[in-house]
Amino acid sequence: MSVRRGRRRWIGVWMIIAGMATTAAIAQTTGAGMMSDLIKEAKQKFAPDRRTAVFDIHAETRGTVTILTGEIHNAALKGQLLDFLKKQGVTSIVDSITTLPHSSLGEKTRAVVSLSVANIRTRPDHPAEMGTQAIMGTPLRVLKKEQGGWFYVQTPDEYLGWTDDRIVLMTEAEFSAWKILPKVIITTEYTIAREKPEAGSQAVSDLVAGCILALKAEAGAFYEVGYPDGRTAFVRKDEAAPYAQWLEHRQATPETIVSTAKRFFGVPYLWGGTSAKCMDCSGFTKTVYFLNGLLLPRDASQQVLVGDPVKTDGDMDLRPGDLLFFGFKATPERRERVTHVAISLGGKRFIHSSGGAGVCFNSLDPGDTDYSEFREETFLRAKRMIGSPEEHGVKFLKELPYYGR
Repeated sequence: MSVRRGRRRWIGVWMIIAGMATTAAIAQTTGAGMMSDLIKEAKQKFAPDRRTAVFDIHAETRGTVTILTGEIHNAALKGQLLDFLKKQGVTSIVDSITTLPHSSLGEKTRAVVSLSVANIRTRPDHPAEMGTQAIMGTPLRVLKKEQGGWFYVQTPDEYLGWTDDRIVLMTEAEFSAWKILPKVIITTEYTIAREKPEAGSQAVSDLVAGCILALKAEAGAFYEVGYPDGRTAFVRKDEAAPYAQWLEHRQATPETIVSTAKRFFGVPYLWGGTSAKCMDCSGFTKTVYFLNGLLLPRDASQQVLVGDPVKTDGDMDLRPGDLLFFGFKATPERRERVTHVAISLGGKRFIHSSGGAGVCFNSLDPGDTDYSEFREETFLRAKRMIGSPEEHGVKFLKELPYYGR
């Protein structure tokens, strides 16, 4: 065989090999693209709201094998993902997903807030944006931890975030023991817990409306209370109530919602705030409804998804206590965006937490001295939470075991 013919033969072989490699690379790239689309579809289907579920999944395709990595909220969500992929024909899966709670936590996957207001941020860093707050006695699910004492937690309204404030880590058994303790709830907007049952004694901590502590004993005009971290103090009886008794008498009516809302008039606005110290718009509505026995979702764009629709075209059928939602209407280029929420006072007047004004009155009526042209232009719709059945997304504290008794 001549040298020329030999060269031609080897060139042909290398072209075939190169072609096979290119074909394999294209197939692998196509497979990776398909997997990426499937992961996105699964996330949209099972965990569409990153504020309430962790779904940070990555897929790598190696030949016919798919390697899954990343973090996912819990074992049930991972099961949904794997079942979905198998139904789509993805059968060769290497599961390297980290399922939360992270194993580094051991059995301490529960916690209870042990200061008046705990800040919960979007990242484990003090300069990070504050996503929400949790007040004394709020039970938390703990999902993972970072260096510096930061814990990734989930609140009863399912909101996720990072906190390094004072929380007490507990096992399931310890949390169950805390839950069955009789409790007191703070009913005044703001107060001080004292070292002794005396008005002028040393302060132990501040407390805000809705804070929940263990009830240890009665001492004249005071309750002796216990903190989740073991501290004890005394609070005035006229500023608190036994939790079980208080809850039994909660009735969310137009009158009680409006009356509670007006108690916070003038409280400053704070992005992420959910306490009597400072509130954002949805933190305000959430707090008002909580103090009347209902647990709403955290953000305005989540609250608009629950409750019953209210007629607002033409003659508005607004009743006191209805929630009014504002934002940007849908266009051919973008979806509707809900950015603000308020509580109706009946008719076109409402109360809300707004920017520099804090909790204030406004109106959609041009003839009203509290008229807001901006709010009229951005008004979207209204929802009714009072009397709405639980299947419409409104949760009743009486039906939730989180806070004990």
